[in-house]
Order: sequence, then C-alpha cells, then structure tokens
Amino acid sequence: MSSTYAPSLATASPLQRIGSLSDFRDIVDQSFVPLRVSSQRAHDFHASLRAATLRDFNLVEIASVPHVVERTRNLIGASTNEPAYKVSLMLEGTGYICQDGRDVVLSPGDVAVYDTTRPYTLVFDDRMRTIVAMFPKRLVDLSDERVARLTATSLGRDDSLGEMVSSVLEQLAGRLHLVNASTGWRLARNAVDLVTILLRDQLGEDRTVPAEQLLDAIYAYIEESLADPALSPTVIAEAHYISVRHLHALFHHAGTSVSSYVRTRRLERCRTELADPALAGVTVTAIASRWSFADAPHFSRTFKAAYGETPSEFRARVA
Repeated sequence: MSSTYAPSLATASPLQRIGSLSDFRDIVDQSFVPLRVSSQRAHDFHASLRAATLRDFNLVEIASVPHVVERTRNLIGASTNEPAYKVSLMLEGTGYICQDGRDVVLSPGDVAVYDTTRPYTLVFDDRMRTIVAMFPKRLVDLSDERVARLTATSLGRDDSLGEMVSSVLEQLAGRLHLVNASTGWRLARNAVDLVTILLRDQLGEDRTVPAEQLLDAIYAYIEESLADPALSPTVIAEAHYISVRHLHALFHHAGTSVSSYVRTRRLERCRTELADPALAGVTVTAIASRWSFADAPHFSRTFKAAYGETPSEFRARVA
C-alpha cells in the first residue's frame, strides 16, 4: 500500500473548533485513516482539535462530546495508507477500545495501542479529551504478532515507563509548534522508540538499549545539532530520555567527555570549511560563528591548541 503521509516538513495547526459531526468526520479522516464516526448527539455535536505532523509522525489532541469511531474491514480494504500503529493517551473522561477480541476501558493517564490494518472500535460515552499519535509500523522493531498481543490493553498502568510515555506525548502535543522540523522529528522519533521500549517491557522482553547503540544515536543527534548554540549535555540527555549523569558516564567509558566531543566535532567542521575553496570569501569569524564559536579570539586559541596553528595560518597554508 502506498503512503499518504505528509512530507518531511513540520506543521502544527492552531486549535480548531468543530461545530458539526460531518466536519469532525472530515478532519479525523485527514488526520488519521478513513474512519466511520457516529454520535447520538449529531444534532448538537461539537469538538476541538489541534494536530501536528512531523514527517510520518502525526499527533492529534481531541476534545469532544460522546461519539463512536470505527475502523471497519471495508474501510481497511479501500485504504491506501501505510500500515500504522496508533497510541492513545486519555487525558479526561473515559474511552472504550476494542480490537483483536479484547477490550479495555481507559481512564485519564492510561495508554493503549491499536493497529490501523485491523478492525477496531472506540467508544466515548462522555465528554472526553485524548492525545493520539500515529506512526508507520516500520518504525517499531517488533513483529505484528507480538504487538497484537498488546492491542486494546492498558499499557504501563502504575508503571514508570507508562508514565514516561504519557508525559512525553502530552509534552509533544503542547510544544511541537515551538520547534523546527529537524528537532521536532528527532523528538517524535524518540517518542516512538520509548513506546517500543514500553511494548517490549509489557511483553516481558529485555528493554535495555545496548550502550553502543545508545551512544551511536547520541553521536548522530550531536552531529545534526552542532550548529545549535543551545546544544548542551542537558539538552542531549533529555532528547534521549536519560540522566545527565548517565550521559557523562557513556562518554567517560568512550574515553572522552561530552563537551570535548562536541568541541572537537565543531572544530572539525570549521577546519573543513576553512579548507574549502568555495568558501574562500567567507571570513574566519563567520565560519566560526556558524559552528557556535561566538568569540573569535577564543576560537583562534582553541583551534591552535587542537591543530598547532591559527585558523588564518591553516587557511593560508592549504589555499
């Protein structure tokens, strides 16, 4: 099936107030996959919704009067959407979810997962508010068969991992419009990874991420963020849901420190650009500033300490 997800641009909609069931149906279809929505209050239906899209990660917060949502076999058969999982976090009210022969009633703080490629039913008997994340199955390193054992169950109730997933989804829903596309996608991808860890935990599997794998992810994050002056151990640790102490321990075992590693990678970026003939017209100060060295004399001293010559001397030598 072909994907109909949005492009890799971060978009966040303002709060939309919806005054009819038909409008709500249209918006829900656009935000997720085709669904059948009904309500006994169709004559007096109202809801509000805000949504954010980051590449192929959709996050929607919905507040509404009672209604029923169904993903039917006919809708699934006619769908061209990429196979996806949805994760719901109840914020207010209660919600009933039925899939794969199981059903569960979710209360505020409860998290549940369901699969868009198999029929499901959601029932909200009272006013409700929920956050729903939808993302492709390919982002989850678990087989359909294993995830199917957890659909329509309350995940991580009274569990620190479940609470962490709830907190991350709620914070993402409120803040995605404040971050750029690259940063937002990394945060969204980390949220998916955290959901995967929760699923593994509920399946009784080892949820420990190998240190080497975690460090590789951190290196990649740093590489993408080198130009950001706000990059710090705290920012890096929060992006990977680990403590700053754990972050420092990882780098200590790798034979360096966080600050030394970031400084070295920034210096290497500067050195590469200083040697680039295409950038001969760009000043040393401008190149240093691009890689978060705001103080030119400090940059010159740091560069010389690392490479044995000043940036200007290096540039003149390789020109």
